[in-house]
Amino acid sequence: MGEKIIYPLSFSHLSFADDPIYFFQCMAEENLKPDIQNRADIERLVDHFYQQVKKDELIGPIFTEVVPLVWEIHMPIMYEFWETVLFQGNYRGRPIPKHIALDKKFPLQEVHFTRWKALFFESLDSMFAGPVAEKARNKVQLMEKIIWTKVQASRQKGFIQ
Repeated sequence: MGEKIIYPLSFSHLSFADDPIYFFQCMAEENLKPDIQNRADIERLVDHFYQQVKKDELIGPIFTEVVPLVWEIHMPIMYEFWETVLFQGNYRGRPIPKHIALDKKFPLQEVHFTRWKALFFESLDSMFAGPVAEKARNKVQLMEKIIWTKVQASRQKGFIQ
């Protein structure tokens, strides 16, 4: 593919019309980051995120002890998931039933979802900025709400998926 498009981390609110000189000075600074553009970028992001997850005191044990994932299987699934979410892909999994099943094994709490989101945002913000990165941020916020809501609902008598 061609060159990566880079967007300023903290200057996305500016436009050329606001102050063209300041805008271009900001664009020239070294703290610019590329946007997510392809599967390789997704793999880097997901790899970084799960490295942080594994080390995290709060949610790490969920991934390493409660449900000891086979990482060689899990990671390609996550790559496909994120490629489908951000671009087009072939992910056909059902993450909500998996989280409901996990909750029956280990009662999940809102703080687990909040930490998951925070770690994802830290990984995202350390690597990328731009429209696709912002789309990823929005999708994570939506996923956190939907999955947590469904997990809570599954605890009620008569829950139907």
